[in-house]
Amino acid sequence: MASGTDGPPPGVALFAWVKQELLDSIARGEFSPDEPFITQREIVQRFGVSTTTAVRALNELVADGVVVRRRGRGTFVAPRPPSPRPASSATPVVAYVSPDRRAGMHDAELLAGLSVETSALGYQLTVAHTRGREHEVQVLRSMVGRVHAVVLFAHDRSGAAGVVEELQRAGVATVLVDRYLPGLPTDAVVFDDFAVGYDVTAAMIDRGHRALAVLWSETDVTSVRDRLAGHRRALRDRGLGEFPERTALRPFALLDPPARRRRLRALLESGDALTALLFGNAPTLAIAVSDLLDMDVDVPGSIELASMDQSIPDAVSPLSVVSASLPAREMGRRAAGLVHERLQGADGPARHVVLPAELHVAAPGRNTLVVSGVAGAGPPAVRGT
Repeated sequence: MASGTDGPPPGVALFAWVKQELLDSIARGEFSPDEPFITQREIVQRFGVSTTTAVRALNELVADGVVVRRRGRGTFVAPRPPSPRPASSATPVVAYVSPDRRAGMHDAELLAGLSVETSALGYQLTVAHTRGREHEVQVLRSMVGRVHAVVLFAHDRSGAAGVVEELQRAGVATVLVDRYLPGLPTDAVVFDDFAVGYDVTAAMIDRGHRALAVLWSETDVTSVRDRLAGHRRALRDRGLGEFPERTALRPFALLDPPARRRRLRALLESGDALTALLFGNAPTLAIAVSDLLDMDVDVPGSIELASMDQSIPDAVSPLSVVSASLPAREMGRRAAGLVHERLQGADGPARHVVLPAELHVAAPGRNTLVVSGVAGAGPPAVRGT
């Protein structure tokens, strides 16, 4: 494709893919309401598609109200209306909505940053945890008329795009954190997840690993997909082939223990002997280590572990020889800042704030733990190095 992307995923129509790419560009702030939007001819050139596809993608954006046509001037991104404050509340109310299973360190750090900053800005913060995707939609819909702004940490496979759009139309400022909704332009604060996936993988390759596998928790969120894209790019840049069985975006952490152990056994017995296991996040790493210790499987040599985040703020876990430190507290602060801008009347296009992560690589001589074993000598063990 002329755009330099890999083209639409299997089963996705060309016009829908082009529409999504344009929505993502708008969300990143590449087009502003006071400048002409990309033309039909430019879409054809940029994406390598037909005129019919370009016209349909543009018509869909117009029908959705994302862009508007102005006679004699062209097509423009639709301006965002300012977010009015409900008159019933003297103190503006901000709601933080997140899955209840995220009551871990990452969520706690994010909420801490959000709480401190909203308080400093004079807002009241309320917290709502959701039990699943349907409950998430119900909770968000209940916010209309009750709060001035919503900060949303969406579920895996979230179906909240429609209700988030309802919130926006109702004048509720809405900010996504950690991940965004690809089909709907919103303000968001995210980590540089592509760089996380790339840097963690490259660091493991630099340690001499050539047989790597990755295990995930969530699968259908932008943060995970961006990390997978970074992982794949690092493999290509370093001249390593990609084995689909070892990089497949399939859930691991939410499986029951027997299913997880079958997955681990399949990885350990596939192709060249694994020397490194990478994990989409630290909780998944901890679950896998526990499973490995309970398994009756031969582990020839040793396997080093790496995580694309950390479970301990401001500290390096001894389980990971490579890990990424994600500034979750800063994410909460920046989300509060975006909310404040909207509540003060900022009406520019939706924008994404991208926060860099800090890579930690075990220095030579530092004590670390690896999964090791000897063929025929029983289950693996976690040993210090």
